[in-house]
Amino acid sequence: MAALTITLEPEELLGLNALVEMERVKSGSQTGTDAESTARALIDDSLAAKLNELGLAWAPSPESVKDRAEKAARAHRPPSSKNLRAVMRDARVRRYGSAVLATAALVALFGGYAGGWQWTGFRANNQLWDWLHLLLLPVVIGTVPIWLLHAERMSLARRRAYGVFALAFAGFVVVGYLVPLNWTGFSGNTLWDWFLLLVLPLTIVVTGVWPKTSRTLRTHHKALLALLGIGWVVSLIGGYVWAWSWTGYQGNTLWDWLQLLLLPLVFPTIVLPTLVSWVSGNAAAVVRDTEHGAGEARQHVAPRAHARPDAAASVRTARRT
Repeated sequence: MAALTITLEPEELLGLNALVEMERVKSGSQTGTDAESTARALIDDSLAAKLNELGLAWAPSPESVKDRAEKAARAHRPPSSKNLRAVMRDARVRRYGSAVLATAALVALFGGYAGGWQWTGFRANNQLWDWLHLLLLPVVIGTVPIWLLHAERMSLARRRAYGVFALAFAGFVVVGYLVPLNWTGFSGNTLWDWFLLLVLPLTIVVTGVWPKTSRTLRTHHKALLALLGIGWVVSLIGGYVWAWSWTGYQGNTLWDWLQLLLLPLVFPTIVLPTLVSWVSGNAAAVVRDTEHGAGEARQHVAPRAHARPDAAASVRTARRT
């Protein structure tokens, strides 16, 4: 049993003696109560009360103290990014979160369109064209990088399903113009409007993700790009020379085309790489050459490293003979 010695100050000793005297008067006995037993009783009562506040029983075992301390540390520990990532990876959290978001979206849609909730602003944006402006950018950012980076891991059936969906949407757009379907909002929007809708999100995502992939342009990719380029040139001639109104080109100057194409096409593919190379003094190429040289050096060292055990074995054999 461990011993603990406590030194009392004079005033503390006077207070303890006063408690002893009052206990003797209260009990009506002049014996049986001393300063040591009174001090021990005070310490026990104080410790029991304090431990009770901390959720520990008197007298606590070392195991219970350790367990309680770990729980208190976890309770006061600020949430870390790892904990948040673990929560986000939890299947139940994702499932319940998706259910809550879907329910909230359905309630907001019903209230906005059927209930007339003005604060939603849905009635003022009641066409598919408005929703494309709202959702196209996040959908493209969320899906196109996955397609470019992990297309080889997708099953053939899934890739065909995506292709069928893209063709079906293109056919739906054509029907929206020909019928016309007023709720789509396609009528009145020209090719220029579709450029404004599609060019920025698609090109920003593709130019940002494509360098990270090992994909190359195959023959059918090049043929498709060539057809798109030819079609664009024909639409330019028809829009400006033959006054094709469906292109929406008339009235748009070179300044308008620069606003459309400079950010998504010219800046990330031409301007930005040139600026980075000029500002960094072509540091990226130097680092790449250095890494290439180090790789070749490791390849030259590896055969010599493999040859050393054979040489050592021959030396040992010579010594034995």
